[in-house]
Order: sequence, then C-alpha cells, then structure tokens
Amino acid sequence: MRLSSLGQIVLSAFVPLYGTLVALDPARPPIPPLVPAAVTIAIGVLALAALAAVVPAALRSARRDTLTLAFLAPGIASLISSLTGFDPAPGVGLSILVLGLGGAGLALARDADAATTRAALHAFLWSALAASLLALAMVLSHRPVALYSYDNGRAVGTFINPNELAAYTLVGLGIALPLAAVARNRLAAVTAAVLLVTLGATFSRWGALSAVCGVAVYALASRARLLLAAALVAALAGIGLNALAGAQHHNPRDTESRAVAWRTGLTTFERFPLLGVGPLGFSKTYDALRPPEAPGPQTPVAFDPHSLPIAFAADGGLLAVVTLTFSLVVILRRTFRAARAAKQVPRALALGLAAGLIALVIDCGINTISIFFALGLQVVPLALAVVRNDAI
Repeated sequence: MRLSSLGQIVLSAFVPLYGTLVALDPARPPIPPLVPAAVTIAIGVLALAALAAVVPAALRSARRDTLTLAFLAPGIASLISSLTGFDPAPGVGLSILVLGLGGAGLALARDADAATTRAALHAFLWSALAASLLALAMVLSHRPVALYSYDNGRAVGTFINPNELAAYTLVGLGIALPLAAVARNRLAAVTAAVLLVTLGATFSRWGALSAVCGVAVYALASRARLLLAAALVAALAGIGLNALAGAQHHNPRDTESRAVAWRTGLTTFERFPLLGVGPLGFSKTYDALRPPEAPGPQTPVAFDPHSLPIAFAADGGLLAVVTLTFSLVVILRRTFRAARAAKQVPRALALGLAAGLIALVIDCGINTISIFFALGLQVVPLALAVVRNDAI
C-alpha cells in the first residue's frame, strides 16, 4: 500500500481524536484530560505524519480549477489572516493544518483509487462506532466524574464538548445511514444505530434539529416523500423530548454566555472587517470588545464566538467569509452533480454526505466549529471519490 493511501486511511479514522489535543492547550477547561500528556503528544505526531504522507498526492491532484481552489482556499485565507492577526504563531500553525486537510481532501476526491476509498470509508465507520460506544460508556458509568459533571451528564467522549460530538454524528450518519439502507452494510447499520443513540445522549437540541434538516435535504434530493414525512415526525418528537428531559442537561447560563459570544464576535467583525483578528486571536481582543455584562476573558466563552459564520467573520473578516461560502458552494454543487449520474449505492452515499455537510453547517451556525474542517474537507470528499471510482 502506498504511503499516501495509508495517510488517507489514518486521517479518516482520526477525527474523534482531535479533541484530545486540547490537553496541550494551557487555557483548556478546568477538567482533567482524558488521556495522559505523552499519549496526547503521540496522537498529534501521528496526525502530522499522516498529513505529511498525503502531501505528495495532494500536489499531484492540484489543478488550475475551482475544485482545487475550493479545497485549498480556506487554508490560504486563514494563513493570510494569521499573518496580520493578533496571535500569528498559533494561527499560522492552525492554517497549515487546515491547508493540509484541504489538500488531503482534494487528493481523496480526485485521485484516490477504489481500494483506498473503500478502506477510508471502513476506517471512518469503525472509528465512529468506537468513539460513540466510548462516549456512551462514559455517560452510563459517570466516568470520569469531573467530565460528567462539567458537561451536565451529556455524552462527550474524546471530543471537546457535547456539541462537537453531536456535530460529528451528523456527518457520520450521512455515511452510515445510506450504506445501511441501500447497500445493506452490517457495519454501517450498527454504526448508524449507535450514532443515533449517541446524538440523543449529547442532548444537543440544535444538533438534533440539524439532523432532521439533513434528513429532509436527503429526502428532497432523492425524492423520498416518506422519508421527508418521517423527518417531520422526528422533529416533533424531538421537541417533545427536549421539553421533558433535555432541559435537565443544560445550564441556563450557557445560553446567556453564547449570546454574549455572538455579540462580541459581531463587534469584532465590525472593528476588523477585512481580515479579522486572525485565527485564535479572538481571545486576545475579547476583553476589550465584550459587552459590559459579559463574563471575563478567563471563562471558556471568551475563546471563540461559538458560531462558524461569526467566527469566520471575526477571525478572518470578509476574506474568510467569502472563501468559506465559495468552498461550500463548489463542493456541494460538485457532489450533487456527481450523484445524479452515479449508480444506486454511490448515489445514496454521495447524497448522504452532501446532506450531512448541510446539517453540519446548520449545526455550526450556533455551535461548535473546532472539527468543521476535518469533517468538511477530509470526510465529505469521500462522496466524490466513491462516485468517481464506484468503490462500494
């Protein structure tokens, strides 16, 4: 197996582990890390090695076309904003990571062979199943106690917070559900069932609504009226469940803190409209730009605006907002167009991943943004790879 193919497979399985890297951040939440520091460093080195292995394939896949620009532009825009921002060093590091994920996604979408695509799909499903089972086991056992208490009894697993885990399940279901329903894949069926339970255990209200939106998008794209009706029923059931049980797992202060973060993010964009304050620079200006009633800069809410579009506007200005919109439109248009001419199973998976990406974007509108690039630039391109080489 080629080294670049192995890197693609590792990256596909790696998404649930990104959250463990927060242990290296001195400003992390006041809870003990899930894994020891030595293991955290090893995970980071493995991720960087996988990205480095894919670089040659990414360079071979690059063309002077809109698809190449769609995958690479987010990292380039982030790099430009970093160089002019308030915290250049970590911003540049993050930008290189985003650029690497974009290059890996481009190589997967354009040049990966059937064997690599199939292995990457299975790696993602196995890691999603393992990560979800671990998150559920942690909730059922109330372990670690500090993490269980900090998240109000919501499933989190190896992720940074429950909303991040919920966002992960949206793209995971975009893969697992179509493969389970159309291809009758047993691994996908088991993974889909566990992911649905995990999504419920996160008690992410917006995540559940985003999932319903994703199902509705898939139903409309595949012209499945019964599925669309089921999505509406699920939405009503979710509203009832939240009224009965969901509120018990949410701290009312979280809503207030999030509203403050949004306001501060919009103020930041107003003050720095062109290039923003730079990736990871939001906390540097938060204390000066926050509303008077907001929590201080040492609280978790101070480190990002808790919204993907507002974060792009605050951290990268108009350059980042335009780049993000362009990339999403190009990738979604390519995926829907490729799905129309594909066979039944690749078509279902492509539509599922497109619907998962739309659900992810909706969810990130008011929620987590930390694994957006790993999912959007590295996992979603599996749709274009499957359609191209019929790997299933």
